[in-house]
Amino acid sequence: MLHNSALPLPHPYLYAYRSGECTVVELHGEIDLAATLALAPCLDAHTSRPEPLIVIDLTHVTFLDCAGLGLLCRARRRTIAEHGELRLVCPHPQALRLLRLARLTATFRPMRTIAEATQGWRAAPPITNPSQQPPTDGRTDRLINSGDRDGRRRSYGPGASG
Repeated sequence: MLHNSALPLPHPYLYAYRSGECTVVELHGEIDLAATLALAPCLDAHTSRPEPLIVIDLTHVTFLDCAGLGLLCRARRRTIAEHGELRLVCPHPQALRLLRLARLTATFRPMRTIAEATQGWRAAPPITNPSQQPPTDGRTDRLINSGDRDGRRRSYGPGASG
């Protein structure tokens, strides 16, 4: 099913818009190698800036192949590199089967609608000054200690003795 609009899309395969605090990127048509080459620069522009949540909507996609999966993985990597989250809307059984065969369903956790993808999502409050916060292990909030359990300090890496 293709997007039926009186206005032409600015890009033949992509339409992006803001919805609340997130950016929704709709992909359209057949996402194969040729489309991927045309889409990559535009999708990179949306995923290379800090966005708290990007939703890629595959509702209007009529075909998706492994080149399209590669494009989705690239978008996810770029979004995570900018400390954002990428969610995927994928209601089509064929595309879901492809994600399952590629073992990417756990990575993308595809959802059926945009409302489901944005439900319960809230932007994390910004860290006021990260340089003043001591590093923690992320699980117990204990400070990271550079010494080992026995109290001796060790150095690791090239040129380290020990």
